[in-house]
Parts: sequence; C-alpha cells; structure tokens
Amino acid sequence: MDMFEALSALTAAPGVTGNERGAADVVSRYFKAYADDVRRDRLGNVFATVGSGKPVVLIMAHMDEIGMTVTNIEENGMLRLQSVAGVDPRVLPGSEVLVYGKEPLRGVVGAIPPHLLSEKDRESAYKMEDLACDLGLAPEKVRELVNIGDSVTFAPLPPLKLKNNRAAGKTFDDRALVVTMLEALDMLKSRKLGCTAVFCATVQEERGSFGAKTGAFGVDPDIGIAMDVTHAPTPGVDAMDALEMDKISIARGSNIHPGVYKRLTDAAKECGAAWEAEVYMGHTGTDAWETQVERGGIPTGLLSVPVRYMHTNVETMSLDTLRNCSKLLVEFLMGFGESWEETLCFKD
Repeated sequence: MDMFEALSALTAAPGVTGNERGAADVVSRYFKAYADDVRRDRLGNVFATVGSGKPVVLIMAHMDEIGMTVTNIEENGMLRLQSVAGVDPRVLPGSEVLVYGKEPLRGVVGAIPPHLLSEKDRESAYKMEDLACDLGLAPEKVRELVNIGDSVTFAPLPPLKLKNNRAAGKTFDDRALVVTMLEALDMLKSRKLGCTAVFCATVQEERGSFGAKTGAFGVDPDIGIAMDVTHAPTPGVDAMDALEMDKISIARGSNIHPGVYKRLTDAAKECGAAWEAEVYMGHTGTDAWETQVERGGIPTGLLSVPVRYMHTNVETMSLDTLRNCSKLLVEFLMGFGESWEETLCFKD
C-alpha cells in the first residue's frame, strides 16, 4: 500500500470532532478493500473485521480532527471562529482554511496588523476573539452560503514530503494511525489470523474518547489496543516529555494492562521495531483511557508514534516509524494461539 497516498487522502477529508462523516466515508472506502465486514455504528465509528475466533482484539485510531466552528458573521461578512477540541490560536494568523458551508469555501484567517497595535499588545499572542476569517465574498453572499455552527478546518493541502522519509501536514493526529491500521490490514491479506481483529476508526476522541467508549461497549473485545500520537523532540520541549521520532512509544502505567504491555514489547522485539516505554501516571489522553473501563474492564494497551508541532497544520513525523508500527501490530495479532488467555493473567 502507498502509505503517503493514503495519508494524503485521509488528511484531506473533513472530520471535525462531532462531524466526522467526510472522514468516515474515506475510511470506509479504504476498509472495504481489505475486509468484507465493514460497518458504522450509530455514533459514527467505522469498523472493519478480519479473522475469526478468540481472542477478539479491538484496534482503535481516531479519525476526528481538531477544527473550528463559525460563531458569528460580522456586518462586513467576516466570520468569527471558535476552536473545537484544541486549535491553538497562535498558529492561525495567516493560515488558509476551508469553511464547510452550503459549499466548501476557501478563506484566510487574519488579525489586526502589528503596525496598528500598541507596543503592549504586540507582546501578546493573538486570542481567538482577535481573529477573523475572510472569504473574500460580499456580506450578503457570505450569509447565503454560511450558517452559524458550520465547521472550519485548516486548508486540506497535501502533506509535504521532507528529508529522511518524514512528512508534515494537518491532521496526522490521528489520521496517520488510521493509515497504520490500513497498512496492517494490507500485511494481513496473505496471512491466517488466529484471532478476530476489529479495526475501528473512532470519533470524538478529541472531546473525550466518546467513540472509543461506545465502540468498545458494542464490540465487547477481549483485548483493546489504542493507537495515537505522542510528542517528539522539539526545541524548547523538556526531554522528559518527548520520544525520538524513530521509536514507537509503548505505554506503561495505570491505564495499561501489564500483560498486554509485555505482548506488545515482545512483538516489537520479534519484528525488529525500535521502541521505548512511555510511562503514564494517570490519564493517557487517548482512547485507551475509556476503553479499559468498558464492559467490566478490558485489558488495554497503547501504541503511539512521535509527532512534532501537535495540533497545528504542520504536524511532522517519520513515515518509517509509522510503517514499523504496522509491523509491530501485525506481529502482535499473529502471536495469539490457544493459550492467549495467559496474556491477561496478572503475574505474581
């Protein structure tokens, strides 16, 4: 599978948290190339099931993205925006955006020029209320095409290829890990699974992992694996808060079942994928958190790929690490046999 092509298609699809239909349509098309059993639930999660028998392993990566919503239309036709699930207003001035009104409308986000700001104001970052979205249309045309509550995303520009097989773009959090699931499905085409693998592109992770909560309840899996991004080294970021871009993060902590953690680390060693333990003392901020407490408790693990500049339109990661994450996942799934329940036993 061409991972960069899939990444380009997925990141271009609209899917602001709570309004993921556009992204779900693209995910469904890709899933249908690898699985006969593809479905959506009532919340909007998309599932693809392969294999048969026990254990049932639920693999999740969220397809919702951070974005904005239109909160007001000024008399001159300018749009006022508010963040949905984590857009940093510091990166917005000068950004290209797409407004999903009655038709997609290209726009730019601007603010008062620094020349017209007081010296004190120039020292402060712009807030959302300081910014306006300009569609270049007459006010009456804006009101005809745009309604309060319409979604707004960063411009769906294709990812930028960088040196060392790295890429930068919007919505790698977490469409890149949806691509990891697709690559794993592609690898599994020629193999016979000893378990049932349910791949799920979840919704509303950025608002509280509501898709993982309902998805895990509906599937009732024996094991859950969440996949997301984590922080890569960036100038100014404490080394304790970041992982090298060429290593997969395998989470360890109160959110993570120790047996599942061991199986993931064993799989990483078997397939030769570079990895590092990432310790969480509490909430991982991922779909793993809600999954582990569904259905009376689901043994859960978490895989993450490091990304720089998270929640911007230039999220940057290694495509090699992304592919290695797929290899690790396949190795994990292929390792189940008749004694799979021993994975879930707490050892003294």
